[in-house]
Amino acid sequence: MDKDNLDIYIANTIRSEMNIKKKFEEIGCKIVDFPNRQTNPIKYFLALTKFIRSNGIDVVHANGNSTTLAIELLSAKIAGCGIRVAHSHNTKTNHELVNKLLRPIFNRTYNVALACGTEAGKWLYQHDDFTVIKNGRDVNKYKFNEGTRIAQREKLKLDSALAIGHVGGFVAQKNQEYLIDVFKELVKFHPNAKLFLMGDGQTKENIEQKVIEYNLAEKVIFTGNVDNVEDYLQALDVMVLPSLFEGVPLVAIEWQLNGLPLVMADTVTKEVILSDETVAMLSLNDSFNRWAHKILDMSGYNDRSLQSDLAIQKAKINGFDIRQSAKILRKFYVQEG
Repeated sequence: MDKDNLDIYIANTIRSEMNIKKKFEEIGCKIVDFPNRQTNPIKYFLALTKFIRSNGIDVVHANGNSTTLAIELLSAKIAGCGIRVAHSHNTKTNHELVNKLLRPIFNRTYNVALACGTEAGKWLYQHDDFTVIKNGRDVNKYKFNEGTRIAQREKLKLDSALAIGHVGGFVAQKNQEYLIDVFKELVKFHPNAKLFLMGDGQTKENIEQKVIEYNLAEKVIFTGNVDNVEDYLQALDVMVLPSLFEGVPLVAIEWQLNGLPLVMADTVTKEVILSDETVAMLSLNDSFNRWAHKILDMSGYNDRSLQSDLAIQKAKINGFDIRQSAKILRKFYVQEG
């Protein structure tokens, strides 16, 4: 984003990794630490209100997936902030009762409604109008490269193994437990398969235990959070996304930009599909066997370079280029200010 005449503050409410903070600071953003939003919501609310008022903040942009965004938006309204942006990034919440209770406050506190996709917008704003701004990516960053693929597969010691991938935080929504059941079935038909799970989170230990119980420890690789996801993608053969619910998942876009075939649950919006050729959708009610065979079928797609080029072109046309998203977002910040 063109940051001319913009001072951008990032509200940090949890203990973030230093490398994440550093990335924001390198692009000119200022990190401001606040009390933990989950454990100290009142202290957080009061501190945020004070900060907005004392610094004369003109725009507050709150990202989330439920009406709990009312916390930030009400704080902004009380502090006199003129532009209060709500931005929906999902199609469901784990806090349905709270979401219902906060609805009246939420509806009265935002004056700009954004969403990452149509379904995410309908979920949060119901019958009210909203603007879709796609979750943009640096589309060329994920372009397939055969030389990089060879080098990465050598580095990961994959040889001729079928490399299956998944990227996502270890939370119930991402449904990695289901993926492990599918993988257990898949190795019956393709013993030389490996599963890469990239990410971290609260359910990771449970998933690790399940992998051990299934005697899959040598076949499932937990990478943790990685800064070079695009390098891993070059080495992989097929991706899987069995989420219980999603907004418009960025990872699905990234995988297609790399030319990777993808098998995902029909709980994921079709808005992410760049090519029907390389994306298959299944129900979570389908058998593990069916999922396993579909993954094997999709992994046979080998025109990777061509598909990557086509996906990059389609992403730009469909508004998934981060440069386009940034220009649209800036208009809400500056023109309305």
